[in-house]
Amino acid sequence: MQNVINSLAVFAFLGVVVALFAISALLRTVRELQQAALAVPVPGASAVRRVTRFASGDERPTFVLVVTDQCPSCEQRAARLAAIAPGLPAGHLSMLSAGPDPLRWIEGAGHIQAVVDAELLGSVAVGATPSLVKYAPDGTEEWRRVVGSDQDLDRLLGADVPESSNAR
Repeated sequence: MQNVINSLAVFAFLGVVVALFAISALLRTVRELQQAALAVPVPGASAVRRVTRFASGDERPTFVLVVTDQCPSCEQRAARLAAIAPGLPAGHLSMLSAGPDPLRWIEGAGHIQAVVDAELLGSVAVGATPSLVKYAPDGTEEWRRVVGSDQDLDRLLGADVPESSNAR
């Protein structure tokens, strides 16, 4: 009888392990669907958003990381952005915030343009921070995404950053 109980306990444990793997796969699928949903323009929203401040004169896009000063995740994504070597993403890098406090997160990263402008932050109007917004060379918004992890940021920028260069 003890052998039957032990066997059932082992099978129950294996069932829990399999369930955890299934839940993990489901959560990954949900996350990917949410990322895809964020890429779809909101009905009724302005079809074209143009910010001349982020226009470049050299046919390269501008990637803008939008942050707020009381956001630990924003600090981590800004540190990751600062760790990216100049020239890795095929475009210009900027960080937009309402106040000067987040500037310390990218100190020493001369390849990142820091923009402190509360009014501009309001007009960009992201729903959550940190968010990455890509602007075409003429300053027209191409897409915006919430950046949930350093891996998301790397993927969105198309930059392969070694894990050891992560500042946080």
